Amino acid sequence: MRKKDIVVSYSNIETRIALLSEGLLLEYYVERPEQSSLVGNIYKAKVLNLMSGLKAAFVNIGLDRNGFLPLNEIPFEEFAELFESDVELEQEYRPEEIKLKKDQEIIVQVTKDSYGIKGPRVTSYISIPGRYVVVLINAKNIGVSRKIRHRREREELFKIGKQIKPTGMGLIIRTASARAKHDEIKKEVEVLKRNWEQRLAQAKEPAPTLVYREPDAVIKVVRDLFNREIRNMYVDSEQEYRKILNYLGIVSPRMRSRVKLYTDPQPIFQKFNIEEQLKDIQERKIWLRSGGYIVIDQTEAFVAIDVNTGKSSKEKQAERLAFSTNLEALREIARQLRLRDIGGLVVVDLIDLEKKENIRRMVREFKSMIRDDRARYRIGSISEFGLFEFTRERSRVSVTHALSEICPLCKGKGRVQSRESIVGYIERWFLNNGSSIQGKMVELRTSPRVADFLSLHHADTLAKLGKRYSLIVRVKGDYAVGDGDFKVVVV
Repeated sequence: MRKKDIVVSYSNIETRIALLSEGLLLEYYVERPEQSSLVGNIYKAKVLNLMSGLKAAFVNIGLDRNGFLPLNEIPFEEFAELFESDVELEQEYRPEEIKLKKDQEIIVQVTKDSYGIKGPRVTSYISIPGRYVVVLINAKNIGVSRKIRHRREREELFKIGKQIKPTGMGLIIRTASARAKHDEIKKEVEVLKRNWEQRLAQAKEPAPTLVYREPDAVIKVVRDLFNREIRNMYVDSEQEYRKILNYLGIVSPRMRSRVKLYTDPQPIFQKFNIEEQLKDIQERKIWLRSGGYIVIDQTEAFVAIDVNTGKSSKEKQAERLAFSTNLEALREIARQLRLRDIGGLVVVDLIDLEKKENIRRMVREFKSMIRDDRARYRIGSISEFGLFEFTRERSRVSVTHALSEICPLCKGKGRVQSRESIVGYIERWFLNNGSSIQGKMVELRTSPRVADFLSLHHADTLAKLGKRYSLIVRVKGDYAVGDGDFKVVVV
């Protein structure tokens, strides 16, 4: 088993958290005050309107965007995946359809953050996570994490779950329970139940109002990731270090010795070579060691990934080259999806293979590659055109979107007007408006990039326009003018 480390870098602007496996960056989280995730927060909401066609309702939770609440049966896994994606239910659970009316107040929990133009997705099935268990407020199931693979261990934890389950509630036994004592698990269940009852009793204000807020990113990572596989957790802030120790002192005192306060003058992310690995996190093209590469494009509908052999020449036979490149690409794709936290539908254009056994083997290998990813996958097959389709659970905004914003020039298209096209627009403007400014001196303001292009390649075009309308045209590069725009000013 590979040992992993968690590295936390704290500043007043943002908190950055990295999960490393033998020095390789696997997961990355960044939390800023204005970009905090809402997933897990619980609100007393007010129903605004019912959409019978969508079998859903929009509810006011007190934010800029209304929550989207499905009305039909909500699978148990949909809210369980928030905290432990690999959960095996011991009994089937079929909730009745939610009956709602306008202006009704209802308790809801956010399961997915806002994405694009969509508001947050919410559920009326409430779950409160802890380190060892997740308490299901209005369900009666008992589930045990599939990551606990030993049969006897699973059976023992299921028996414990039956004994400590609060009346009228359910439990998910999390992976960390495998190394916990019976009393520790029982104590946490009691604390979570009591905290929920207190928060619910305090929620006296009319909807919309916040009932329960998820802890900050550092405590969530300690709660959800800091398990027996983690060798050490390094923190460069004494304040955050003390906060982690206080939390672990309550839920898992034995783990406190693994938390280390980092005091070296060298920035912690540089010390662990994380800054260098983060340089590629927003790149489209990712090179593979063999010389091949993948290209990742996120669209509104799905994520498209192209696999290419590039400069790879390790194998002389075409089938072997395609197979080895595809396997290497899939391994990197699994890492990049986890690192960038990309969710939704993913379509991978693999290099074509002839042998069906190789195609089946790639799917099997990919399933093993994503085994440690906490997000839930639904794996499809590889089509006759070499397209591999699957979905990855999406609950929050991807790291790429958190670290970037829409380009003000291309408006999200990823491309800007070519310089030749802009010259054509300029020429047509003068042909349409030249007679109205005849005999004047004008200043043509463009971006510096376009201004250089005009001066070097189209000075004769401007000279002809000037001669036709008796104009003196001066080109001026102006950083205030966008790449696809221009201004004509009469001097």
